[in-house]
Amino acid sequence: MGENIHAGHRNRLKKEFLDGNFNSSTPEHKWLELLLFFCIAQKDTNPLAHELIKKYKSLNGVFEAPVKELIEFKGITESNVALLKMIIPLARQCELEKSDNLFKSLNNDNICDYILSRYYGLTTEQMSITCIDPVGRIIDFKFLSEGDIGEVSISTRSIVKYVLDNNASCAIIAHNHPKSFALPSKADIDATIQLSNVLNQVGIRLIDHIIVSENDYVSLAQSREYSYIFK
Repeated sequence: MGENIHAGHRNRLKKEFLDGNFNSSTPEHKWLELLLFFCIAQKDTNPLAHELIKKYKSLNGVFEAPVKELIEFKGITESNVALLKMIIPLARQCELEKSDNLFKSLNNDNICDYILSRYYGLTTEQMSITCIDPVGRIIDFKFLSEGDIGEVSISTRSIVKYVLDNNASCAIIAHNHPKSFALPSKADIDATIQLSNVLNQVGIRLIDHIIVSENDYVSLAQSREYSYIFK
C-alpha cells in the first residue's frame, strides 16, 4: 500500500515537471528530489533531497560537493553520485553546442556569450585563449592553465606560438574569478599590456581580455579605462 502511494507521488511530480510547472520559484529540494528518482528506485527521496540542500545550501553546492562526502550520505551509492556529478558538465556541453552556432561573424556579444559558455560551471580559476581568423570566425579555443593571468606563469612565447600555429589574425584572452567579482587586478592589466605588445610585434591583434565571474563578466576592450590597450 505504501509503495503504491510513493509511486503515485513520483508520477505526479514527473507530470508536474513535464507540464512545465517547474520554474525558478520551485524549491531547490524539489528539483533534487525529482532528479534522485532516476538513480534511487522505490524510495522516498524527499528527506534525502532536504538533507543535501541543508548541508550544501544550494543545488549547485550539491553538484559540486566532493564525491567522498556525498557517498557518506545514507542511501547514496557511487552510481548516484555519478549522476549528480554529471549535471554541470552536461549543462556546459549543451551551452557549448548552442554557442558554437553563434559565429558567422565577429560580434562582441556573441564572443562574450561564447566565452561565458566555456567557463560555465568551472570552480577553479582558468586562463584561456581564443584564436580568430581574418573574417571574424573562431578558429580554436584552448584553456592554457589553471589560475588567472596575473598568478600563473604562462610562457608568452608558447601563447604566440599557439596563435601563429592556428594562423590567427586576432586573439582573445580570458580568465575567471569563480568565487569573486569580475574585476581586473593590476597584475591582470600589466600582463594584458605586455601580451598585447608582444602579439602586435608578430602581426596579431589582441582584441579583448574578458574576465568572468559566476554570472557576470567584464570586457576590458569595452571599458573606458582599459580600452586603450586594444587600439
